[in-house]
Amino acid sequence: MRMTLKIGVKTSIWVVFISTLMCCTKNIEPLPNAVSFAPSISVPLGEGEFNLSKSLETLGIPVVNLTENVPDWAKHSYVYIQDTFAVNLNKVYNQSDQINYIMIRVNIWNEFPLEGNAQIWIFDSGQNKLDSLFAQPAIVPAAEIDSNGNVVGTKFKSYKFDFDQNRIDLWQNASTAVVRAGLVITEEGVTEQNIQYFDRYKLKVQLAARVDFRTIKNN
Repeated sequence: MRMTLKIGVKTSIWVVFISTLMCCTKNIEPLPNAVSFAPSISVPLGEGEFNLSKSLETLGIPVVNLTENVPDWAKHSYVYIQDTFAVNLNKVYNQSDQINYIMIRVNIWNEFPLEGNAQIWIFDSGQNKLDSLFAQPAIVPAAEIDSNGNVVGTKFKSYKFDFDQNRIDLWQNASTAVVRAGLVITEEGVTEQNIQYFDRYKLKVQLAARVDFRTIKNN
């Protein structure tokens, strides 16, 4: 009688255990075959800097400060430099399954007592132009300078570009960026008295990107 009771109790325990286990596991989904990640990264792309130590380019013929004792570049209405650097987004494109979002940020600082401007073009590896960030050059006002030539008010502008899918696809072939940074020369902004301070100043253009992408890892 005792043995029969023990067997019955053990059987009941197993029935309860198996029933409980089935209740706990019947709604568990199978493990997925792949895991999806959606990170966001911010990367500096490069910068261009206008200063008098660089090789300066001018447009047109001399039209300002013709009677002033100033350098030749200061007699042209516009003077600029161009810098070229690589666009380092290829790794992101190559290692992701989908680019969801790209935002380009352009920051410009101007220390010159002259209006500055900037333009940025994007080229592929064959030097074909893919894109221009500005329809018209971005403008930064003249900086504030004291009587001793010291910068007392650097001017700053920041521009943001949110890409649509067409532009995201276009930049997949981006290889280099060309930055043009220049100054609009005026007779009030450049004089025989203040030209001696100009080698202190710079006009800097900085380019950075934020990229949201999706990548899938198979188990």
